[in-house]
Amino acid sequence: MMMRRVFAFFLLAVGLGAQAGPLDPDFDRLERVLRLKPAQKEQFDVAVLSTKRALLAVAMSGLEIKDRVSKELARDRPDLNTLYEIHEQVVEQNKPLFREARAEWSRLYALLDPDQVAIARRYLKDRLGALGLK
Repeated sequence: MMMRRVFAFFLLAVGLGAQAGPLDPDFDRLERVLRLKPAQKEQFDVAVLSTKRALLAVAMSGLEIKDRVSKELARDRPDLNTLYEIHEQVVEQNKPLFREARAEWSRLYALLDPDQVAIARRYLKDRLGALGLK
């Protein structure tokens, strides 16, 4: 259960900082160190794809936010509530994609053996450590 929460947090953190260096998920490295069996590899690929889809949506939303925020700030009296609403809309718009990604990572987690879980835990701790959250 704790590992699922950590995976969910990881996905959220990656999504929020899609272009940040220490957050950039190194899925190839994770795949190598996990030494996945065929069924695990298939689920890993699904989880990675769903994560990339969520990250792409965040990037596209970022472009949308930039445009909408710029337009609002260009007004003589920008409405700060509108800026907050823009943020909330984007978060709500992308939640389903992150839920899907979380579900796919949870499915993979259920397939991992104890050694692989330990490897995944170390990987996540390294990533969280790069954020200063370790």
